[in-house]
Amino acid sequence: MINELENPFSVTKATEFTDDEIYEYWVNFNTKEEISIESILNPNEFLPKYVIGGKGCGKTHILRYFSYPLQKIRYRENVGKLLREDKYVGLYSVFHGLNSSRFDGKGIDKAEWESIFEYYFELYISDVLLQTIKEIFSLLNVTIAVENHLVQGILSIFRNTAEIKNVSSINDVTELLKELRKKIDEQILNAAFTRKLTYDDVKVLFSPGDLIFGIPASISACVEELNNVKFIYILDEYEKLFDWQKVFINTLVWDKKTPVTFWIGARRYGYTTRATKSGENMKQGSEFQEVNLDELIRSNEDIYKRFAEKLFQNRLIKYYESKGLRVEPEEISKKFKDRFEKSDEAKIIGEIAQKNRKKEYKHLKELRTKLSKAIKNRLALDLTDETTIDEIINAVILNTNDNPLDQKYKIFYLYKAWYKADKKDAFRGIVDLMNIEYSNYIENNKGSFKEIKEKRKKDFIAQLCKENNIKNAEYLGIDKFIELSQGNARTFILTLKKTIEFAKIRGEKPLEEGGSITLDSQYLAVYDTGRWFYEDAEVVGESGKQMYDSLKNLTDYFMINRFCDKPTETTISCFYIKAEDLSLNALEVIEIMKMHSVLIEDDDGRLEKNTGRKERLFQINKILAPLWNLPIVERGTLYLNKEIAEAIFDRESQSNFEKIFEKRKCELNAPDFIKNKNLDTPTLFNS
Repeated sequence: MINELENPFSVTKATEFTDDEIYEYWVNFNTKEEISIESILNPNEFLPKYVIGGKGCGKTHILRYFSYPLQKIRYRENVGKLLREDKYVGLYSVFHGLNSSRFDGKGIDKAEWESIFEYYFELYISDVLLQTIKEIFSLLNVTIAVENHLVQGILSIFRNTAEIKNVSSINDVTELLKELRKKIDEQILNAAFTRKLTYDDVKVLFSPGDLIFGIPASISACVEELNNVKFIYILDEYEKLFDWQKVFINTLVWDKKTPVTFWIGARRYGYTTRATKSGENMKQGSEFQEVNLDELIRSNEDIYKRFAEKLFQNRLIKYYESKGLRVEPEEISKKFKDRFEKSDEAKIIGEIAQKNRKKEYKHLKELRTKLSKAIKNRLALDLTDETTIDEIINAVILNTNDNPLDQKYKIFYLYKAWYKADKKDAFRGIVDLMNIEYSNYIENNKGSFKEIKEKRKKDFIAQLCKENNIKNAEYLGIDKFIELSQGNARTFILTLKKTIEFAKIRGEKPLEEGGSITLDSQYLAVYDTGRWFYEDAEVVGESGKQMYDSLKNLTDYFMINRFCDKPTETTISCFYIKAEDLSLNALEVIEIMKMHSVLIEDDDGRLEKNTGRKERLFQINKILAPLWNLPIVERGTLYLNKEIAEAIFDRESQSNFEKIFEKRKCELNAPDFIKNKNLDTPTLFNS
């Protein structure tokens, strides 16, 4: 049980929870009834649902919550009340339990495998149904006569009952189904050697759908308490199936018969077809409803934040109760948050200043080097003597009180003015104007430097952290953990799990009175979670290689725009593309990255300024940002034109990436940006 663990966040997968824990840790995603998970799934209607979401979105937890074992817990074993009020029975099972990959190959024709799989699946699901009904009958005290009547109704579904003997109870029927499955299992096991299936041992006794729909209909007809109750087959892990197996499941969904309906749970990358065996595709809206959990959760940030806070509160409450302590939710939340060490700009600046108290800042050394190179290559306007470099460095330091962040602001101003200057302008004049503007900022808090601070502070702090090997506090604290998780509950819980682990290793006693969680522990947890997300993407083969190559190129391109002398106009977090300009190869890779939540697409897109045309807008998943020290704010938008987008995403064009990258690097860094500013080249960035 999770209560017995020393880390209340140790369990991150719903598959590892007991039924009691699914109930105890359930948090409904809503503050308004119209966007409640319960109202969206709405078990009161017969319309089938495909519940789609990425890894860790909470899909399995949600689906299990609506299953019969959880219904029974909610109604405290009062099955009569359960049936009267819920009016449905949730029959949860996972496709993974079928080991569906067995139904393939071994020299056997695909059509044979299709027939065997369809037959086996029905036996498997009918067993789940009958095990549940057997318990319901027991709790309702259904008479033996009624049970016998039901069994006769079930047996009438079978085409050939001559060999079926001594079957009079539900238990007898389940044993029959298990025996039939066992024979198929033996045939599949031996097929690797025999290269065939022996149909004398595998007798098909019913047509597809006969049991799945026929048994619930018989139950409704036999038992008064179940007359108006629907049976929801809740089938999870759809992505584990081959596409031809998914087509069969879709056909069952399409052909559903009262009192049966379906909820199908699938990872986004596994939701690959709407086809049915009839040759027609199912129509969303009229024939099924798609519930995209990722879109639902990410489109309601405030609600997700409250949801996430409730998640960690619930776990902490159960943890402390297991220790014999009773605390109020608000109190436990506040105390836990207070243990997180806070960071601010002053603390970071102080640490950097302390680290460099006996040496010159790296940003000043780099400015010296770039000025020297510019003078040698006659790119520094009127500067011809390297002895003037010390004067410029001193001008940058002037009135900054040794604050490296303010010095960064001044260097940026210097680079920007240098880049815009005419050849006849004097470098000394730029330096003097820089300090006039800076004095205006210090005295009146207005002008160019106020704008620089408002737009670029996070970027320059990130630069300083990178240059001085300081951990960037941009990602730390529970509120940031929630933001980084970007609507994914498992990512959030995993970050907390790792935070507690690192804090305990470091002796910080994070769950005890007077304990703490240092910035180092928080940073290590965030970085480790980002690394887990990066490495755990379930993409293999050439597609996986292409995805990771494209991610590397994209993040390299983002980094050169953030960690440069002349950063782009706003903090870079997103990029947009004109999809119609791109190759199918590039679009396919973008789609793979989106399906695995490496990229998050903004459904609203971005409107092109001149034409008003909607362009596709994406952001790298925020939990990946710490791996490359990238921002998580959604303000700046990087335009990837056809040339750069193809070089990043299309394997056939990636050989061009290094050339484009080096060109962009020169455009953004002194003194090479002087050589590049008058070239007639396409602009790769629009702010």
